[in-house]
Amino acid sequence: MNKYNPKVSKVVMLILRVFLLQYYVVDIRRKHNRLGIMILTKGIIMCINVNLPNNETRQFEQGKPIVLLGANGAGKTRLSVKIEELNDPTFNNSSISESLLVQRITAQKSLSLNENIVIKGLDSAEQEATVGSVAPHSSKFGHKYGRNPATLLLNDYDKVLSLFFARNNKLVEEYHEECRIAQANNEELPPPITSLKESAQEIWNYLLPKRKLDLSGNEIHVLFNDERYHGKEMSDGERVILYMIVQALSVKQDSLLIIDEPELHIHKAILNKLWDKLEEVRQDCVFMYITHDLDFAVSRGVNEVLWVKSYNGNENWDYEFLPLTDYSELPEGLLFEMIGTQKKIVFVEGNKDSLDYLLFQELYKDSNYHIIPCGGCAQVINNVKAKKGYSKLDYLEVYGIIDRDFRPESQLDSLRKEGIFSLDVAEVENLFIVPSMLEYVKEKLGKDDKVVNEIKEFVKQIYSGVKQRQVLSAFSGEINHQLKTLNVEDGIDSDGVKLKIENKFSKENIDSIFKEKEDLFLGVSEYEDILKRFNFKELSDKISPKFGLQKGEYRKLIINLLKRPSNQEDKKKISEAIKPYTPELPV
Repeated sequence: MNKYNPKVSKVVMLILRVFLLQYYVVDIRRKHNRLGIMILTKGIIMCINVNLPNNETRQFEQGKPIVLLGANGAGKTRLSVKIEELNDPTFNNSSISESLLVQRITAQKSLSLNENIVIKGLDSAEQEATVGSVAPHSSKFGHKYGRNPATLLLNDYDKVLSLFFARNNKLVEEYHEECRIAQANNEELPPPITSLKESAQEIWNYLLPKRKLDLSGNEIHVLFNDERYHGKEMSDGERVILYMIVQALSVKQDSLLIIDEPELHIHKAILNKLWDKLEEVRQDCVFMYITHDLDFAVSRGVNEVLWVKSYNGNENWDYEFLPLTDYSELPEGLLFEMIGTQKKIVFVEGNKDSLDYLLFQELYKDSNYHIIPCGGCAQVINNVKAKKGYSKLDYLEVYGIIDRDFRPESQLDSLRKEGIFSLDVAEVENLFIVPSMLEYVKEKLGKDDKVVNEIKEFVKQIYSGVKQRQVLSAFSGEINHQLKTLNVEDGIDSDGVKLKIENKFSKENIDSIFKEKEDLFLGVSEYEDILKRFNFKELSDKISPKFGLQKGEYRKLIINLLKRPSNQEDKKKISEAIKPYTPELPV
């Protein structure tokens, strides 16, 4: 097999470009897209070569984004700086044989705007915006980044706007010159173009239709409710949106744009629309996103992610490109969250607004665990088991916590061996009414000691009235479990399946299962034993009046205490109250 040679590949790509220009682009000016940026069509896939650390070169398809993920401290930003250094000769004024313009939009940037933008010639404006200085032999490293490319607070808004206006003016000037020449020669006028200013306004007005952007006179103004205000008075979100638009429209053709935290200051409702539109108008470029927003990462629709595992501080990264098709049993958002942490992972039921997540976040916050809610108990079980099928994720310790529900001890023991643990109560809602939690709320609200005993008796009465239904639910759950685990061999016919079911669920077996559930539920009388079996989500709501609260307020009280960041003492007491009823996870 021939070894991939990036230099040969570069030559091939150049030849292909010449071929395309010769046969498909009769008049380059007339084949520009609406922004005056040349787009090659006819279904030909174009790529750019990007040098990476560890002596690796990789081809990225133009018009397709890259998502870079990794845990905090893994070296994502520093990797992006290294990519810029390895590809862009202006980074340190070097002579890279296979150069690529890299425009890195840092997370640390000033959003301040001056009253007046200084408009320069295109060459000077470009040098100022990309390198930071027009002085001879200047470099990004020394001038733009002040020798701190990973951490410097970048203050280049005015320079970026100056380049944007200069490039726009140059484009319009060249178009007018073409029109003049055509008129002088009695030739057909070239078709109208859309200026960069017009395109920026169109994108802005698409995102923020109630606030019109006005770039006339090479100035920044916004019109809202018949009032006109200067760009420096825009909100942080508005200034970031404009900054991203002019950056994307101003960058040279065939560039790599690296955007660190593209979600910063931008409202969720606009975020995807903004980057979808910028990717659409700059299909000649490659967008690389470094993001903590998992929903945004999923929205990019990538086939693989650049996973940064670690950085040893000596320009040596451990990174890998993960093809998402190789991890089809894990939802993309879940996979992204898993590789974005260096902590042990615990899957729980519910979502990020649910009780499970709030309780376990607080309970395990000091134990180096990252809690990930993923729906119902079936998803928890499936995700823990699915992760074990991927050897590249072996370094991740993954566990699950589920409700007991009506599962028999044999099933719980089997799940425990898989790293899936159950609560010591029937369901998470019962944690609200364990004796220690009742005692805590009693003290918090200054109630009489007898209220706890009253609640216990109240719960026992409710249980007594519905325990026969609990038996039936537990019986049904056991039958469903045994059906799911019924071993049916390949090639067996319907008669064989019928025989297996008849043997499995003979009258004797059915009677035995039912008797087992009756013994489990009907013979219990102690309060904590009831909580271990009783599946009744409304219990915590029903006891609210016992504390002098409106129905449902008891649970809300505890949730609000958990959500309050400054309330550490109450959080600690809640954690201590429920800890004996939650699994002790491996250290």
